[in-house]
Amino acid sequence: MTNEALAALLHDLSLDEKIAQLCQIDMSTFLADAGSPTGPMLEFNLTREQIVSAGSLICGANADADKFAEIHETIQKESKHGIPPLIMSDVIHGMRTTFPIPLALGSSFDEDTAEEMARISALEASACGVHVTFSPMLDVCRDPRWGRCMESPGEAPALCGAMGAAMVRGYRGKDLKQKGTMATCAKHYAGYSACEAGRDYAPVDISRTEMFNTYLPPFKETLDAGCDLIMPAFTPVDRVPAAANRWLMKDILRERWGWEGVAITDWGSVGELYLHHMAVDAKDASVRCFKAGTDMDMMSFAFFSGLKEAVEDGTVSMEEIDASVMRVLELKNKLGLFEDPNHGANGADQMAMRGRKEHRDAALRAALKSCVLLKNDGVLPLNAGMKVALAGSHADSHRLLGAWQADGRDDETPSLLERFSEDQRVTLTDVENADIIIYAVGEDQDDVGESASKLNPALTIEQKAELDKMLAAGKPVVMVLFCGRPLMIEEESAKCAAVLNAWFPGSEGAMAIKQLLMGDVNPSGHLSMTFPKCVGQIPIHHDQLSTGRPTEPENGRFISVYRDGSNKPLYPFGYGLSYTTFAFSKAAFSADELSSSAPVTFTVKVANTGKMAGETVVQLYYQGKRVELMAPLRTLQAWKRVCLQPGEETVVSFTVKKDDLRMWDYDGKPVEAAGVYDFFIGESSMAELSASILIK
Repeated sequence: MTNEALAALLHDLSLDEKIAQLCQIDMSTFLADAGSPTGPMLEFNLTREQIVSAGSLICGANADADKFAEIHETIQKESKHGIPPLIMSDVIHGMRTTFPIPLALGSSFDEDTAEEMARISALEASACGVHVTFSPMLDVCRDPRWGRCMESPGEAPALCGAMGAAMVRGYRGKDLKQKGTMATCAKHYAGYSACEAGRDYAPVDISRTEMFNTYLPPFKETLDAGCDLIMPAFTPVDRVPAAANRWLMKDILRERWGWEGVAITDWGSVGELYLHHMAVDAKDASVRCFKAGTDMDMMSFAFFSGLKEAVEDGTVSMEEIDASVMRVLELKNKLGLFEDPNHGANGADQMAMRGRKEHRDAALRAALKSCVLLKNDGVLPLNAGMKVALAGSHADSHRLLGAWQADGRDDETPSLLERFSEDQRVTLTDVENADIIIYAVGEDQDDVGESASKLNPALTIEQKAELDKMLAAGKPVVMVLFCGRPLMIEEESAKCAAVLNAWFPGSEGAMAIKQLLMGDVNPSGHLSMTFPKCVGQIPIHHDQLSTGRPTEPENGRFISVYRDGSNKPLYPFGYGLSYTTFAFSKAAFSADELSSSAPVTFTVKVANTGKMAGETVVQLYYQGKRVELMAPLRTLQAWKRVCLQPGEETVVSFTVKKDDLRMWDYDGKPVEAAGVYDFFIGESSMAELSASILIK
C-alpha cells in the first residue's frame, strides 16, 4: 500500500476504529486454545466491533496458520475496513526448535549464533502466522535472584547490545515483506532488571547517569539495527512507571534518538496505574500513558474507553491519535499485511518446519558454544571404555528447554540418559560400579522466567544431600548444572571434580552435553553473568564502580570489604575453561596516545599450547584512570572468538576509538575520555594489564 493510500485509510477511519488500532487483545477472544499464558487475565466486556477492529492479537504457543487465516477472513468480512491485526507472540529463543536460553547464547559471545537463532525462529514462527516477536530482551542483569535473567544476554551493556542487534537482523531478514520474517519488539525499556531485591515487578531506583551508561545503550544499539517496536517496563523510572514516563518514552526515545517505531505496553501496564495510585479511572490512566508516548495498550482495555473519552473532551487531540495510528498502520504495511494478512503462512509450511534437521543442527551448534566449563580437575573429557553413572534430577529429564520455550516440546527433547545410552564408547552403570559419576542437577525450567524470583538461587537441600551421597561412593563427580541464572554453588563446586554449566541448552542440549563431556567438541562458552559465592555478594558484576576505599587487601580495615567473606566472585564474568590451553603474548599497541583523530589498535598473539583443537573468546576491557565521572573497574569493550588447532597461533586485533570510551552525564551529555586508561586483554574480566594509553 502506498503512503497516499495509508493516509487515505487513516482519514476514513472513525474514532472508534482508530482507538481499536491502538489496542491489543488476547487471541483467546477468537480461539480459546491459542491465547497467551502471560499475566493475570482481566475481566473485560468488548463489543464485537471492538474485537474485529483491534490493532493486535497476542497469542501463545498454539499458533496455527490455518486458524489464523480464518480469523483474518472473519475480520475482513465483519469490520468496516478489514484492517488485519498484528499477531504477536513471545518467541524468545526458538519456536518449535528451541535454542539455548538467551543468557546461554550470551555465553557464546557469538553474534552470528544469535542471528541464526533469530532467523530460524522467524522461519518457524512466521510459518505459524506470527508477525511480531517480543524479542530481544535487553535488560542488563546483575542480580541472579531475578528470574528473568534467563531472557537477557547477560550483565555487560556491550554484549546485550551486540546480541540484541544480531537478533533483530535475524528476525527481520532483509525485507519484512518477505515470507519467513518477523518484526521485533525490544524490551523492557528500561532498568527492569534492577528491581529491588531481585523481586519481579518490584520498584526500581536508578540514577539517570546509570541509565545513560548502563541500561539505555543496549536499546539504542538494537533500535539502530532496525527494531520495530519497544516495550516499556512494568517498573518505574524516577518514581513514574515506564509506560507513563514522558522522559523515557518521549524525551529520550522520540526526541533525542529520533525513533519512529511503535511503543506497546507490557501486559496490563496501563491498568496498573490504578494500583500505583497514579490514576483514578481508565481515562486518567490512558491519558498519562498515551501523552507520555505509548502507542498501544496490551491487555488492560483502558484505551478502548478512556482514550475515546479523552479525545471527545479535548484532552487528547485527533492529531495525536492519528500519529500513533499511523505508526501502527505503517508497521502493518512494512510486513505486507494489507496484501497478505497471513504473511505467507499456511498449514503445510507450518508442518514442514517441524523437526527440520538443519534447524536442530543449528540448535546443537548453539548449545555447544553456550555451555561453560567452570572446573576440571583432569577428569574430563571422559575416556572410552569408562563405566559411567548418570544421577540427579536432570539425568533422565526432557525438561531442558527453559522458560519461554514457545512451541518447544519436552517430548521432542532427548534426555542425557537417552543420548549416553546411544554411545557405545561408555557403559552406563550404577554409582557403586562406576568409574565416574555425572550428576545432572539444577533448576526446573518452570522455576525460571517471569515471576520466578528466588531468595536463594541455589541447589535444594535434597539436591545437596544427594550430591553428598554420590561423593561418599569415593568416585569423581562431574556436576552438569542446569539453570536460568547463576546459582550459589561454591560448596558444591569445591566438592566436584568438574563442573559444566549447561544453562538450559534447548532441544539438542543433551547431545551437546554428551559431545562436550566425551571430548568430541571442546567447551568454549564464557560466562555472560558473574557467579557469586553467596547471596550476600549480590549484586555483583565485572563493571562495578570504583570506591574511595579500595578492596585490597581483603583483610584490611576501613575499606570496602566483607568481615565474613571475600569480595571476589566464585567465577567471574567472561570466564570459561577448555580442554586445551591458550597462551597470550604481551599486547602490542599502535601508539601510546589516543585522540579523536587517531585510534589505537591493540594486537595480541594467541597460541593453542595444548593437545586438542579448541576455541576461546579473546576479550578486551578498559578502566579509566583520570576522568570526570567515577569509572567502572572493568568495562567490556570488544571480543573475538578464535579457533585454533594444537600448536597453531593467530593474531587478534582490536581498534579502539576515543568515542568508544566516553561516558554520559546525568543529562545524557557525553563526557569525553581523558587521562590514562588501562586496557586488559585475556579470557575473562580478570585479564591482566596489557597497556596504559594516554587519552588526549
